[in-house]
Amino acid sequence: MEPRPDSETAEYRAGWLRSNPWRAATSWILLALLASGCESDLEQLRATNQCVRCYLNESDLAGADLQGANLTWSYLERAVLDDTNLSGVNLNGARLSEASLRRAVLRRADIRKASLARGILDHADLREANLSETDLSHAQLTGARLDGADLTAAVLRFANLRGASLKAANLQQADLTGAILNTADLTSANLRWAILAQADLRATNLSHANLVNTSFSGADLTGAMWVDAIHRCSNQSCDGKAY
Repeated sequence: MEPRPDSETAEYRAGWLRSNPWRAATSWILLALLASGCESDLEQLRATNQCVRCYLNESDLAGADLQGANLTWSYLERAVLDDTNLSGVNLNGARLSEASLRRAVLRRADIRKASLARGILDHADLREANLSETDLSHAQLTGARLDGADLTAAVLRFANLRGASLKAANLQQADLTGAILNTADLTSANLRWAILAQADLRATNLSHANLVNTSFSGADLTGAMWVDAIHRCSNQSCDGKAY
């Protein structure tokens, strides 16, 4: 069957809608309900500071004060949360893929088992936040503060953590394959069983970090400060210490 030209495709769709009025009406009703649901969820959040399993995709909450809010299992994909106060917030199981959280404050937030894949968290404050089992693959976290954060079994594949601070962070069993950790501070971080294969660790501070069973296969440690806090790696494999 030959493909239809664009003009014919538009006419075909219009004809389909005219010949299927019930389906067309149903489509419009569903869209209207979705839009109204999003608005009502947003109103509920603003009025009560909680909205469990809410649909807030693409919402603009930049600069809002949502300290302590309960957003468990809510949808915030592609939402704008730049400069938002989310300290102590409950985002357990929430979906924030491609959301923008530049400079957002998420201190002591519960973000367990959430999705922040491809999220933008540059210079965000995530100190002491619980991000265990959270998906942060391809996320932007340049200059972010993650001191004391729990990232146990978190997925940070190809995440950009350039210049981030992860002092005393728990990264046990975390997957940091291909992650950029150039000039990041991992002082006293727990990296037991973590995967750092192909990661960029140039000039990274690993002073007093726990590297028991850590995988550095193919990682670049040139210029990194080693765990003894004395020696700086002179080459990619840190003189054979890493692999």
